[in-house]
Amino acid sequence: MSDKASTGTTGTLRGRHRRINSLAAYIIVSIVAIMIIIPLIWLIGASLKTLPEISTFAWFPRVPQWRNYIDGLTEMNFARYFFNSIYITVINVVGGSLVAAMAGYAFGRLRFPGRNFLFGLVLSTMMLPFAAIMIPSFVVFRTLRWIDTYTVMTVPFILAVPAFYIFLMRQYFLTIPRELDDAAKMDACGYYRIFWSILLPLCKPALTTVAIYVFMANWGNLIRAVLFLNSANMRTVPVGLALLNLQLEEPALKVHLMLSNSVLYIVPPLIIFIVFQKYFTKFGSELSTMTAK
Repeated sequence: MSDKASTGTTGTLRGRHRRINSLAAYIIVSIVAIMIIIPLIWLIGASLKTLPEISTFAWFPRVPQWRNYIDGLTEMNFARYFFNSIYITVINVVGGSLVAAMAGYAFGRLRFPGRNFLFGLVLSTMMLPFAAIMIPSFVVFRTLRWIDTYTVMTVPFILAVPAFYIFLMRQYFLTIPRELDDAAKMDACGYYRIFWSILLPLCKPALTTVAIYVFMANWGNLIRAVLFLNSANMRTVPVGLALLNLQLEEPALKVHLMLSNSVLYIVPPLIIFIVFQKYFTKFGSELSTMTAK
């Protein structure tokens, strides 16, 4: 009886500890969420205010000024900046994700001499900061006459996709049973058919995660845009926001336009994350399970 009682007491204590840990986790997550949401709410409310109302402590305006968003897009041709950012980002998301998937498939499924060495060489590029290759890249792209074109913002990124994305795709390809490849080869399927028709549809969580990373890396890219794009028609939104802030002799005169454009700037990342959150979470859980094994 004493053994049963001690076992029951131990189980009760464990259950209590689990509830306490869960409660603590929920509290921490709630605090972090509030810290993130409060500035966002303030930004949305301030973007709808008039200039005199921005300096007040009210969270929302008495009369929402939806005109601020229209004026913000016309200021410094921000509508063109949004088009440039969307165009560059979409091309890089599609091309970069596909190249990362193909490279991950080659390193994870194919057998060829020097595979591990080449993969280690690819991973070593993660330790190379962009500042180290910034000037040589500019010289090369200027020689190719790519400066101030969409090509300089898309082709180099796609052809030299960051090694981290290749690593994610390779690790996910390793989790797929090789029996699928053998069965496909028996049906006279080549490497291209195996990759495109069989394995790639199974990699939706990893491919979506890589696409989200590529989107965030390009949507908020300021250094490359400042370095490689010169004309006003080629500017992206981060460059436009930075210039709008720098060119104001009295920043308060156009704060409402900066706020409205900032709201429009953060809308696409929010939509992308909300829509594809389930794939991102699934990939994280599968990757953690694979690491545990």
